[in-house]
Amino acid sequence: MRAFSREELLELAGRKSYDRGASYVPAVQGLSTDRATVRGTVTGTHVYRVELTPGRSRMSWECDCPWAEEGNFCKHCVALGLVYLSAVERGTSVPAAAALPDIRAYLESLAHADLVDLLVSAAGTDESLERRLEVRAASAAVTGSGRGVDTSALRAFVDRALRIDDLVEYREAPAYAETVSDVAEQLQRLLEDDLHDTAEELSRYAVERLGEYLPLADDSDGEVGEAALRVVEAHVEACANADPDPVELAEWLLDRQLNGSGVPELLLESYAGVLGKAGLEHYGNRLADIGADRPADDWDSRFLMAEFARASGDVDLLVRVYSQGREGVYHAGIVDALLSAGRDSEALERAEQGLAEKEGHPDGRLVEHVVCAYRAAERWKDLRRVRWEVFERSPDVESYRALRDDEAPGEWPRVRGQALAVLRRSAARRNTRHFPCPLVEVLLWEGSGDEAWEAATAHGCDDKQWLRLAELREDEHPGDSLDVYAREVSRLVALTSTVLYPRAAELARRVHGLYGRLGRPEDAVEFVAGLRREHRRKRRFLAGLDRAGL
Repeated sequence: MRAFSREELLELAGRKSYDRGASYVPAVQGLSTDRATVRGTVTGTHVYRVELTPGRSRMSWECDCPWAEEGNFCKHCVALGLVYLSAVERGTSVPAAAALPDIRAYLESLAHADLVDLLVSAAGTDESLERRLEVRAASAAVTGSGRGVDTSALRAFVDRALRIDDLVEYREAPAYAETVSDVAEQLQRLLEDDLHDTAEELSRYAVERLGEYLPLADDSDGEVGEAALRVVEAHVEACANADPDPVELAEWLLDRQLNGSGVPELLLESYAGVLGKAGLEHYGNRLADIGADRPADDWDSRFLMAEFARASGDVDLLVRVYSQGREGVYHAGIVDALLSAGRDSEALERAEQGLAEKEGHPDGRLVEHVVCAYRAAERWKDLRRVRWEVFERSPDVESYRALRDDEAPGEWPRVRGQALAVLRRSAARRNTRHFPCPLVEVLLWEGSGDEAWEAATAHGCDDKQWLRLAELREDEHPGDSLDVYAREVSRLVALTSTVLYPRAAELARRVHGLYGRLGRPEDAVEFVAGLRREHRRKRRFLAGLDRAGL
């Protein structure tokens, strides 16, 4: 392994991270090494695994802290490096990295009693494991005892399994999701053993507890929510077999939907079959009574009433619900409801009304319905009128393409001139310096590269459009493309995201080549040297430059 120094650590980390790393030296544990790599753990906010591999010319490293994962030489890497250097300087022997043992083979070699003792001991120091084992043990006791069992003990175990006393952070959410999945699995076992009444009571209780605890979990990845939906599915299945009182079930469902936390989500569609006619009718009547005491634009009651209208097949009720609300009339929903009932002429009238009433960007679903209806009826004049009205209200590449596709071929040159005039006026009014420019996008789509460059120069556009323009102009106007590529290299590297470094290095290679085409080799050399000076601590970007031949 190549020797390294404190000076190299300082160069890689910078003064601030180096000084912070020095303060973390006491937090380093498990120092070991092999022929190529130094390994260890550093305890900070979490316990981080750190590796340093001094290569022939520069150090590579790995640490699972957020700062290192962005490609930076972090304080934990500094701390591990300092501990290793100190050991070498003192002549202290650094342990060799041991090969990881085969855990499965070891467990399979244990006697049953030893394996039980080991698992119980592990559960004593791992609350999540302890919860999961308790739920399984309680479930096994119930399923082995026959029907009519008292489930109070099992309810207590489920409550302990699902309970959250403090916020569950993002890193802890997967473990909690596994616990919720275990509860769902045990509910399924109850169903498989035909303990339907027990499963219904217990799954209902679990849904209620989840509604209380889930808001405390950071479920950014949705794993906890998916596990909770399995509990809901178990409850629906249990209801289908246990045959609970439909009126009481409707009351419970409506109370959870209106007064619960909203998680896990309980949909009437899932329960409609088990509610039956009596339960569904009671649900609708109670919802109507409750809705009468709430504001007309109350979102919860309107959403639930729409769900009830769909479940009961009451199209007129659904139309009335969609015609109310603070956001205005939901014309697209009304059109879909009328179409599903075979009331096509009413659907067209509603779509036309929606387009006429709504200002600003038109609803694409209404546009396509009206256009398809006009095309089927060969109402070409009305179709082109709608296309133009939509384009004027929302001048972009999609409405431009639709306008051209439905225009009479002989009329397109005239209409195109009018459409481009609309786009130019829109671009002049809007600040498109750092945003996509619809005029540029339309001209690029048409293949009018020179016009698109003029439009971008006059009105601005976003980075992606600039790059597309640069690629079009690279052969005939290399100077223009060079400037665009150079700006993009600086932008990408400044984001400090390692996944962007290969793209930045490739663009830097193109800048270097364009300088050569322009007869400016000295500028090409200075460009690369400047990148290396400015970003000398971003070793992954520098490695990308190496791979690009720079």
